[in-house]
Amino acid sequence: MFKYIKNFLNTNIFFLILLTILIFSLYGKSIDFKLTNLDDNTLISDNINFISDFKNITKLFTKSAFYNNTTLYYRPILSLSFAIESFFVRDNLKFYHLTNIVLFILALYLFYLFCIELNLNSIILKFILLIIAAHPMFSSVVVWIPGRNDSLLAVFFVASFICFIKYINMQKIKYAFLFCLFFVVSLFTKETFILLIPLYFIYLYLYDCNISKKKLLALFIFLVPFVCAFFILRNYAVVSLGYEYFLFNIGILAKNFVKDSLIYFYNFFVPETIPVILFEASLPLKIIIYNCFFLFILLFFLYKKILSKEIFVFSSALVLLSIFPTFLQKENIYLNHRFFVCSLGFIIILTYSLDQLILRADKLKKILKVFLITVFLIHFVNCFYLSYVQADKYKNYKNFWINAYQDSPQYYIACQNLAGIYVDLGLFDEARYYMEKAISLKSSFKTLINYANFLVAIGNLNEAETAFLGMEQDMKGSKDLVYYPLSEIYYRKQDYENAQKYALKAYNIKPYNISYSKQLIKIYDMIKNYAEELKIYEQLLNFDKKNEEYRDKIKELESKIDSKEQNND
Repeated sequence: MFKYIKNFLNTNIFFLILLTILIFSLYGKSIDFKLTNLDDNTLISDNINFISDFKNITKLFTKSAFYNNTTLYYRPILSLSFAIESFFVRDNLKFYHLTNIVLFILALYLFYLFCIELNLNSIILKFILLIIAAHPMFSSVVVWIPGRNDSLLAVFFVASFICFIKYINMQKIKYAFLFCLFFVVSLFTKETFILLIPLYFIYLYLYDCNISKKKLLALFIFLVPFVCAFFILRNYAVVSLGYEYFLFNIGILAKNFVKDSLIYFYNFFVPETIPVILFEASLPLKIIIYNCFFLFILLFFLYKKILSKEIFVFSSALVLLSIFPTFLQKENIYLNHRFFVCSLGFIIILTYSLDQLILRADKLKKILKVFLITVFLIHFVNCFYLSYVQADKYKNYKNFWINAYQDSPQYYIACQNLAGIYVDLGLFDEARYYMEKAISLKSSFKTLINYANFLVAIGNLNEAETAFLGMEQDMKGSKDLVYYPLSEIYYRKQDYENAQKYALKAYNIKPYNISYSKQLIKIYDMIKNYAEELKIYEQLLNFDKKNEEYRDKIKELESKIDSKEQNND
């Protein structure tokens, strides 16, 4: 019996069960978390009618991740994941959070299977992956709903690489098919996968692969149409950042790449209090010193052949290629979830190096094992505690933005959202201070719109009206963000004609937006235009067929319309 138990403890299934128990014990509480209002409100609740409409599935591949054509991010598989959930549970966040946990478990398990394909020590690998599972850097991958995009990329990218290796070794057509499938899905999961493609060729170069060049060429030629389709669809779906930006800012981008990479590496190896957001982060001397130490150890291991050149080159390429895209943006923002795929490179290096150290320890092997287990236990307990605390920062809108402001008080979006919290609390003087601070940090349409919305919230309707009318003339896109509050201003002023005009303008731009529909309902109800109000409710019911409130309202409106017609007769 003991023999069977021991054998089971060494199986992959047991490790998967152990990962699942650990991650649910750490992040199970996140199932009850609310929205942070960092993208998740836009991706789910604000556009729930759009993503839950089955007819819009194909549109997800022709729009950006925010369901428009005015942003940079093209992630149709992420959008599709939200759409699939919305078909069944609408905007019940419990299921979205549960999916995030499952994807994180699956990604880590695939990390394990991939490293096994590289012939790494499975026992050491399991210990390291348990620390990764509990690492506070990756809390956001689990508890922040949009953070799943990095889990999704990890799942599909690693699955494609596993099938790629298996195809090289076995040359079975099923692995070629699965490789191509996961490759294409990875491409449509996150555009940064483009930079990971060279890893397949680096692997071929480093390892002695017993397969003909003709077969490999045929495999990649088959993928060319899908890559072309990706670029065509992406070009249609999102705006271009522009090559001019990179050319004129190459020095700044290089500086940010080095600086923020060192911060990521430090937080990975020395987990402590992890920021939820860093904006234009500084580089303390402590982080430089630690990174110099890490680099010295790495080079020493390489020199002593504790770390093989193949592992070093492949893992370094994985780290650099996966972290590089985080700096190809106009705003230099540090977010931990972006490091998740990158961590796989360090997992490979650590597993291989520790295995070689133990093999060379000879008489000190037992002492070294005891030392490493002790370090593991201390590190694991520390990570588990920090992650448990870190997760609560994403519990709701208030928790998140209070922590974001503490991490980055000079980040204008953190200032705006902190102001929104003060508005909710009725502390308008404090709210005004942070709104004005946001504008002083960055004056843009976004900050000016938020400030004008603040004026509406405190009842300063005339000043807000002037501000929005000015922006209506100057804005080129997303004018619904101006039309909707203008409608509310005129509604409060009892100017129902203008309120209806601007509500319809906003609605015509985004007919799926529930807020715009409800604004029209409110106006139609006030002016007793029950027929138009009924049409809006019928459309809402078409999106949310189980909504009893909509059904009751439709019956009530039908009764009012019948009564009105009878009175006219």
